[in-house]
Amino acid sequence: MRKLLNEISVIPGVTGSCIFDKNDGPLCQDIHANLSTKLLETVGIHLVRLIQMGVMSELIVQSAHFRFDKYTVVGMPLDSGAVLLTVCDAQANCSLVATTAAMLVSDMREELARGVTEPPPVSKEEVEELDAFEVNEVEEQAGDAENSMQPMFDRIEEALAGAIGPVAGMVMQDYIDKWEADGPAVPARLSELASMLVEEIGDPNLAQEFIGKVENLM
Repeated sequence: MRKLLNEISVIPGVTGSCIFDKNDGPLCQDIHANLSTKLLETVGIHLVRLIQMGVMSELIVQSAHFRFDKYTVVGMPLDSGAVLLTVCDAQANCSLVATTAAMLVSDMREELARGVTEPPPVSKEEVEELDAFEVNEVEEQAGDAENSMQPMFDRIEEALAGAIGPVAGMVMQDYIDKWEADGPAVPARLSELASMLVEEIGDPNLAQEFIGKVENLM
C-alpha cells in the first residue's frame, strides 16, 4: 500500500497521502514532516461523513476537491468507511493528482480487502546476505522485463498521439528515459510513466481520454 501512496506523494505539490478509515484513523500514510497526522485525522473524518451523506441522498461521490488557504485536499472513497486522502499545496495541479489517484484506487481497494499491512524493515545484515547468484538472477529478470515492455510503450505512444499529435514519439522517448532513470522498466511502474505523460498533456479532458486508453495496461 505504501508503494501505491508513494506514486501520489511524488507528484509536485503533494505534501502527503494516506488511507483513512473512520474507525481506525490513518491506516497507511506517506507524508512530509511538516504535515501533521492530526490534520489528516480531522480532514479524513469530515470527508468520510461527506461521502456517507451522499449515500444517504443516493448520490455516489466519485471524488472531492477542497481548496483551503494553505492546502488543497483531494479525496476519493475506497469503501463504506475508508477514503484515499491527498493533501497538496494550495495551488497544486488537482487534475493530475485526481487522475493519478483514480488509476490506483482499484489496487488500493484490493489491498484493503486483504487487510493493510506494512512490510517489516529489511535489516542491513539481511541485505548483505544476498549472494552473487541472487543478484544476477534479479538483474536478469529485470532485463527480460524491459525487453517485453516495447509493445506496451507502443500502445501508450499511440494513445498519447491522440492527445498531443505527431510529436508523441519524441515526447514519449524523452519521458521513457526519465522514467527508466528512476527505476527498472517493469509493468508495475507503468502508472508512474502515465502520470508523467498526463502532466505533459495539460488539458484535463484529453488527459482523461488518454488514461482511459492506457489504464488496462496498469
